[in-house]
Amino acid sequence: MLQHTNRPDGEAQVTVPAERATSDRSRRGRLVLALLVIAAAGGGYYGWSHGWFSTGPAANAQVAQPPRRVAVLTAVAVRKPMPIRLQALGTVEAIVTVPIRSRVAASVDAVRFADGASVKEGDVLFELDARVVDAQIRQAEATLARDKAQLDKVRRDVERYTGLAARSAVSQVQVEDARTAVDVQDATVQQDEANLQSLKVQRGYYTIRAPATGRMGVATARPGTVIRVEDVLATVRQTSPIYVAFGVPERYIGDLRASKDARVSISLQGSGETVDGGRVAVLDNTVDPQTGTLTARALFANEDERLWPGTLGAVTVTLGQQSGVVAVPAEAIQNGQNGTFVFVLDGDVAKVRPVSVARTVDGEAVVTKGLEGGETVVTDGQLSLRNGARVSVKNQPRPAAGS
Repeated sequence: MLQHTNRPDGEAQVTVPAERATSDRSRRGRLVLALLVIAAAGGGYYGWSHGWFSTGPAANAQVAQPPRRVAVLTAVAVRKPMPIRLQALGTVEAIVTVPIRSRVAASVDAVRFADGASVKEGDVLFELDARVVDAQIRQAEATLARDKAQLDKVRRDVERYTGLAARSAVSQVQVEDARTAVDVQDATVQQDEANLQSLKVQRGYYTIRAPATGRMGVATARPGTVIRVEDVLATVRQTSPIYVAFGVPERYIGDLRASKDARVSISLQGSGETVDGGRVAVLDNTVDPQTGTLTARALFANEDERLWPGTLGAVTVTLGQQSGVVAVPAEAIQNGQNGTFVFVLDGDVAKVRPVSVARTVDGEAVVTKGLEGGETVVTDGQLSLRNGARVSVKNQPRPAAGS
């Protein structure tokens, strides 16, 4: 309860009881003490986190932890002979593909082959109705025989007039007229022979023969079918020997032209069967400016017809051996913004080394620049590496195959 007293100057004064003043001082003291405890705790945590209160080896190890090592697998770059080999996608092509067409309009009398059968050059494929042309041939033969008989007559006339003229029985003009008649009749006979020959040629069109040895397709005409000129009746394709066409990068053109014993094989798509024994037979005469490749054709004997026109496959061309080149596993080669590179180990530190790769053969990359041989390169774990990173090798560095 507040007490009011009068001061000497006459003004009133409020007096707080002693019990309440003591209580206020106690609360302020507890608040100050709590603030001091919180400040001391914060300062202690800050000092502990900065190592102010740590001593001894354990404390130093906690402050300076060693950097993390990246686990990698490695291999050794080896200098050794490597085959000059290129690979490309190839297509099997028939050397000869001939559509069988008719050169005359007629009806089909007979089809002399089975669909898909193998035929030889000159085999009869179709026989057409040739009765009209046969009649024309007989008529031409008769005309020729008549005109030949007439030619014999005028020749006898020349002999007769010549004898009479010697006895002055006929004039010389009659002799010359008789000789002119011989020339005219001789020309008529030659014309008849030409007409007959033309009809015989046309008669050949009514028997259609195979233009090449190969395998037939499906006939589009059957007996009784009336065909027109230039109708395609079937197609014959030569299958032995046969071509395999593939694209050659222009950087290999010189090697391909210089190689005398280039070997070609094709691994067929789907079955995975590999056919060997091919040789480069044809190089196209221009490079495709869009793809930078030259079309080449390899010749295969294909006596067993394992290669079929239109089949796709992976073509491998071996041009020879190149000695003294550096080879590393292909998985060691990485691609970056500045080109290809590898990680080379210097002790336990991985360093970036730019390299130039010529080709990849049997899982190995041929390095033409950047490695000298003997370096240890990283083959697995590169995604976690940076230049100068420390590594932990998880295998014994293996040399490239064949070293």
